[in-house]
Amino acid sequence: MGASPVAPVLSSTPFPCGPPWLRRYPPPLVRVCLLRGLALMPLSGIGFYLGIVYGDRLSGIALGAGFTVTGVMGVASRWLAGRSLDGGRHWRLLLAGSGLFMAAGMMQLRNVSDWPALLLGMALQGLGLGLFWPAVEIAVARNHGPVPLGNAFTLARFCEAVGSALGVLGTAAFTALNRPSWAFLTAAVLLLALAVAALGSTGIPGGPQPVSGTPGLTPQGRQGSYRDLARVSGLPAVLLISIMATTIIILQQSALPLDLVRGSLERAPLDPVIGNLVVAVQLVLLMVMQLPVGRLVSRWPTSTGLRRALWTFAAGQALMTLSCFSPMAPGLLLVVGAQVLIAVGAAAFLPTASTACLERTPAPLQGRAMAAYSECWGISIVVAPPVAGWLLETQGHGVGLWLLLTILCLAASRLNPGQPPPVLTTQPITNPETETSPPAPHRQRASSP
Repeated sequence: MGASPVAPVLSSTPFPCGPPWLRRYPPPLVRVCLLRGLALMPLSGIGFYLGIVYGDRLSGIALGAGFTVTGVMGVASRWLAGRSLDGGRHWRLLLAGSGLFMAAGMMQLRNVSDWPALLLGMALQGLGLGLFWPAVEIAVARNHGPVPLGNAFTLARFCEAVGSALGVLGTAAFTALNRPSWAFLTAAVLLLALAVAALGSTGIPGGPQPVSGTPGLTPQGRQGSYRDLARVSGLPAVLLISIMATTIIILQQSALPLDLVRGSLERAPLDPVIGNLVVAVQLVLLMVMQLPVGRLVSRWPTSTGLRRALWTFAAGQALMTLSCFSPMAPGLLLVVGAQVLIAVGAAAFLPTASTACLERTPAPLQGRAMAAYSECWGISIVVAPPVAGWLLETQGHGVGLWLLLTILCLAASRLNPGQPPPVLTTQPITNPETETSPPAPHRQRASSP
């Protein structure tokens, strides 16, 4: 993936510790990615097990209303985060604020006994999440240095996958010990650590950069609006593709477990423990595949990467459809094969979508663009699980759901976000003896992580 429209601060100093492949990245980028991994540990762990912890105390309607409140509050805070970032606010301040909001939410959710208490905790989570995602996406864009933007986001997504896996394992351990409240307390401590670490990241660049090839056009010189995003060439198509892809990813944690434990036509129901293990396979695969798949996809134009990710998702949903007509052993093999394909698709989509949004959007609008991309997740979270649950309930099997998703993925792959023109990157002042990877005016082949 090519040069970013954001003129990054180049760093020739490698990261001082860790495995050899990690030391190839500039320290500011590695620190930002580690912050993302730290945040995903509590967020993923609690996200997966919230229903398990409170499923016996609160109704499904109450839990659903809680997630709706999270989505609504996230809309408001994402809008604020986009405006703040484009207005010159440093991303680390938003990240620290998100950590504090989410830590307070975890403490509120630690011992919920009624609906109002749940709504307050979920509202705090929504506020924090809305600030978090646009800030961390912009943080990667402004600290990737000489590393191609696609490879930088691949590292970020890898750190998130590791953090998610550790979070799910840790929360599962607390649940097995019958100490679910400890999981919320640990999550709050980790989120407070995120806020402190973000505030301590004073040496990491984060201010707005001039738009490459457009001298003097800075967020301070011209404030755009969210309406301007509709006029950014190719960005609406990228956002529509993102809604489809995020729907697939989210349904793997909601509709898939329900379909597995209930069975579907010829496929017999699975024991809940086996069903959870099948779902966990995708998390492990995503962690293993993120770096190699992301490195491969970063060599392609972002429009090609998005299209092939949708094809992979469609193939995975097609295998899920076929599994409904297969008896136990073949059906389970098809389900596992589908999880492999979906993990590959997610590993290709996640870094590509962030890069596609940023490389098409001028710097004065990039904060809003990343807020809009984050909103794609919010739309999918609010809309997809209820619709999928309704289809599973009314049909009694998953054929209609998985077949519909296959068709929608293929239809979305027909969208053409185009490819942004080559960008002339502003040349920063660097040491010529240590600079080894100067920005090029045309799309270049990405280096391996």
